[in-house]
Amino acid sequence: MQASGRPACVVLDLPTHTLPLKLLTVSSFRRFLAAALTFGILSAFAETVQLRRIGNATVIAFEYITQDETTIMVKRLDADTVLTYRWEDLDQDWIKRNNPKLWAERELMLEEDKPTKKMASKEIEDPFAQPAVATDVKSLVKNLLVSMQEGLKGMSLSANRADVVCNEFQLEENLFWLGFDDLKRSSMLSGKAEGAVRAEVPADESPAGSNKTKVKGKTASKTKVRTPESLAAEAAARKDFETDARPYSALGYLRLLSEGGTKGKPIWMMLRRTAADREAMKAMMLLYAGQAEALAEKPEGKATKTDLLVLKKALENCAESISRVTREHTAVEARLQSDCRTVLTLVLR
Repeated sequence: MQASGRPACVVLDLPTHTLPLKLLTVSSFRRFLAAALTFGILSAFAETVQLRRIGNATVIAFEYITQDETTIMVKRLDADTVLTYRWEDLDQDWIKRNNPKLWAERELMLEEDKPTKKMASKEIEDPFAQPAVATDVKSLVKNLLVSMQEGLKGMSLSANRADVVCNEFQLEENLFWLGFDDLKRSSMLSGKAEGAVRAEVPADESPAGSNKTKVKGKTASKTKVRTPESLAAEAAARKDFETDARPYSALGYLRLLSEGGTKGKPIWMMLRRTAADREAMKAMMLLYAGQAEALAEKPEGKATKTDLLVLKKALENCAESISRVTREHTAVEARLQSDCRTVLTLVLR
């Protein structure tokens, strides 16, 4: 208290608190700047496209996302729904006129895709599918011999019963199955037709013979019994056909038909009942006959023109003879054997 008697005035000095200005650090500023730029870039690159369906006049705007050869992917402007449309369902002419930037991108994409497709098709192409080109009679014969060894199916035993085929021409069944073995063996380049032994079965000992037995005072024919060997041979031949094994070839057919006799007859009987093998052999021979004629007219074929024309004529004659081995012809034609032998002489010499 002062001397004057008045009370002393106490003044409190309260501190003033001010919020200090906080400066952004360099890393914080960079993050802020990156976010701003990202937002601006995304907004700038968001492209709006207009689409319309075929036969529908309604036009709808979308946010463009991406496209490929067959589809376009877009996003609705009023929702986060992503949609995919097929180009074939859209009015492409209208879109091309009203979305030049989008269509330019599409054309560029399709143009870049063409070389890729061409390369893919070349890679898929089978190099072995290309036919070998002959330059002279020697190379032509080499190619012909390879084609003559291509697999053929033979006669279907499901459509042709062995006993019926044999009875038609009075051929013993064992000779018929030996014919199958001979054909399979002769169809190989190193095969030999003379491997199988042919033993004629006497009529009185044959399972198909006319042995008689007495039944209650009467004579009756025994039921025909097929041998286990015949059944096994038929099962093997049937399996080859059904599994598409193709163990026979034109080379085998020509070898046995050129021999004739008991070796040629079963093969002729089989060939009468397999149109597929006949047509394949005929087409192959006519193909090489045409190649021989064409090569004879080229400069590289002049030196062997005579040999080429001889080969052409032999193939044409043999193709004609093979085409006549049908069910309508009930006898082996004389020229069939000689035509087959002529082709083999030219090819295997």
